[in-house]
Amino acid sequence: MCGIVGYLGLNPATPPIMEGLSLLQNRGYDSVGISVIQDNALVTLKYASTTTNNSIQLLQETVARIQPTSTTGIGHTRWATHGGKTDINAHPHHDNKGRISLVHNGIVESFKELKHRLREQGYFFTSSTDTEVIAVLIGYYLDRGLSVTESIQNAVLELRGTWALVIIHKDYPDHLWAVRNGSPLLLGEDADCIMVASEQIAFHSYVKQYITLNDHDLFEIRREPTGFAYNKNIQQYPQKNTVKNTETSPTPYPHWMLKEIMEQPDAVVRAINNGGRIESETTVKLGGLDKYKDALDKADHLILLGCGTSYHSGMFAMSIFKSLRTFVTVSLYDGADFNEKDVPNSGISVAVLISQSGETKDLHRCIQIIQDNNIISIGVVNVIDSYIARETNCGIYLNAGREVAVASTKSFTNQCVVLTVMAVWFSQNRGTSVEKRRRIIKDIHNLPFQMREVLNAKVDEVSRELKVAKSLFVLGKGKEEAIAREGALKIKEVTYIHAEGYSSSALKHGPFGLLEPGLPVILLDVQDKYRDKTENVFQEVRARDANIFRITDREIREDRDLTVAKNATFAGLLANVYLQLISYYCSLEKGYNPDYPRNLAKVVTVE
Repeated sequence: MCGIVGYLGLNPATPPIMEGLSLLQNRGYDSVGISVIQDNALVTLKYASTTTNNSIQLLQETVARIQPTSTTGIGHTRWATHGGKTDINAHPHHDNKGRISLVHNGIVESFKELKHRLREQGYFFTSSTDTEVIAVLIGYYLDRGLSVTESIQNAVLELRGTWALVIIHKDYPDHLWAVRNGSPLLLGEDADCIMVASEQIAFHSYVKQYITLNDHDLFEIRREPTGFAYNKNIQQYPQKNTVKNTETSPTPYPHWMLKEIMEQPDAVVRAINNGGRIESETTVKLGGLDKYKDALDKADHLILLGCGTSYHSGMFAMSIFKSLRTFVTVSLYDGADFNEKDVPNSGISVAVLISQSGETKDLHRCIQIIQDNNIISIGVVNVIDSYIARETNCGIYLNAGREVAVASTKSFTNQCVVLTVMAVWFSQNRGTSVEKRRRIIKDIHNLPFQMREVLNAKVDEVSRELKVAKSLFVLGKGKEEAIAREGALKIKEVTYIHAEGYSSSALKHGPFGLLEPGLPVILLDVQDKYRDKTENVFQEVRARDANIFRITDREIREDRDLTVAKNATFAGLLANVYLQLISYYCSLEKGYNPDYPRNLAKVVTVE
């Protein structure tokens, strides 16, 4: 969700801050703002998006007009949680005397009692946000003669919840403060600047290395004649990571979503080739798990955890794990719902946390439960050095490449592939299901080539017909139920059509009552063992005059069928490429931007 950029340097602050905010758009935002220190005064500009105006564009136009020369500043993209989408509620926020300006990611659970107490002592509030309470509380301590650093220290001790804060003070233009608890914050350094950001992409080309702040860290950063100084020994943070140069445009494609759909064959190749993960016709290698191999081999229970798209990839993987019969139980939970009672009370458990960003807040809580119960944890993430990558015992990177569009496409595909490779790894270590492993590995090798065939297909007719739909169903059976749910989610995300994914066997248990003439139904028919049952569903739906589209690997097809190659393990992923393309082109038919759906964020960093 929200994005943070702070800058303290030798050059004007607004260019790197504005570039950083633009690069953080994919986290989701409905308002944006910056504060800089100009002539020992705070200059704050902030806007909320409207139906006709984009807040980042409004801010860019204003900054271009006034051209601030300040070399110290902060910026923020906000996704509304506490308080509506208004200019006043946008960040940054000030204390009552306009001395400090701060930006905040997270949620302050104690803001109501703090606000009440401060009001009783004569302090006032102009917004309805929890963030302004932090600014006013810091001002409260400044009024009592404490230094800025002491005021921040005292204020955060009174907060309950999560926060990443970057703060400036008008009387200290050579200073920047940063503090975090439960919300990610990175500090990047170069010869001519210090930057603080919620995600490394925001550093762009301005800094080459960064560190990750720990919970409860409070950094006071000073610009001095000889360089930059800190109140902490920065050398105690051993992991400094090179910031990779990243693409800033989807060119030659018109949108990031289409670019990322088209990149999937190459992403799958990276998933299996980076690290040489396929060893032979029946074996794989996962170096990220080797350190814990002996302990993992003893596990009785597998717990898969994810949210949204990552939950669906977990559902797909659960079928693979069960088919290879390497665990006594395999269970799947939405990270938001997992709790202590879900931990098996006997045997050894291993938990797999699935997240594109590695920052999904609901999974942070799961990590604590896992650690409290001495469960071995495996992270399956795309973003290197993310929270989940750092906090789990071991892990596997997706190698999907940066994903910008809010609607996940190539990361979902790589999650399914990487989790399948993991299932093979557990199976080979226990000496089970050799022939099943052979078939799976063959299917993995075929997948990129078969995906390219689907990417060349046309879905214009389907997209045009769905344009006028108010609701629709996507149906699949077995592990294709996960694909049906994921496909329906993509349609919901970028077209705003009410779409529901179901097991095709569940149609008679309620959803059948919603069938009516013209209602679109997309049926996934890609598994031989369910062929007869799927054909029955096809005929029943067509008998109700619903508008049915079938994605199939049948040799005998009907004119409207969308076809995929035979692939026993991954035909569902081939069908999913169709669903992604249909979602994308239908959103264009409806006049929407598929990269930035309304009310949605790429990275969900609040519970």
